[in-house]
Amino acid sequence: MKHRVLVLGAGYAGTYVAGNLARRLSPEDTEIHVVNAEPDFAERLRLHQVAAGQEIETQKLADIFAGTGIRLHPARVTAVDPERQVVAVTGADGATEIGYDTLLYALGSHGEDHGVPGVAEHAFDVAARPSALRLRERLDGLPRGGNVLVVGDGLTGIESATEIAESRPGLSVTLVARGELG
Repeated sequence: MKHRVLVLGAGYAGTYVAGNLARRLSPEDTEIHVVNAEPDFAERLRLHQVAAGQEIETQKLADIFAGTGIRLHPARVTAVDPERQVVAVTGADGATEIGYDTLLYALGSHGEDHGVPGVAEHAFDVAARPSALRLRERLDGLPRGGNVLVVGDGLTGIESATEIAESRPGLSVTLVARGELG
């Protein structure tokens, strides 16, 4: 019986690990499965550009994994049952379970509102392409002279603020940092 490796998430880490394992492990001994909610690879490092209005070409995960033997499952994880060693997923074909012997959890990070009033309704993140596109839509709806507040002085915050300011000079963009920049 083949050893079943299941990778949850196909961002930078999940895609790298799955590809690396496919190159190193024998397909006669190992099955590699990848579950990802979106069919495209999300270049998180460029999502601030998507939010600002640039069109960034996407790569299909099916194309990335073509010829590797990796089995891609475009679906959302709904439950993990470590006792039975199965993951429940829901995709276009409905709900199913995928068994595993080794589970790699690479679902990435997400924004957190920490219960701050108004954040859930009025704040956006650039953690995934759909959220970056929602931010773009919101920016498109702002009038000239509208205000944009970017919270966070990490690379994503700085790049988002500068990209938005450059692509939308009619908006007033403010970056809030914990301390001094630089």
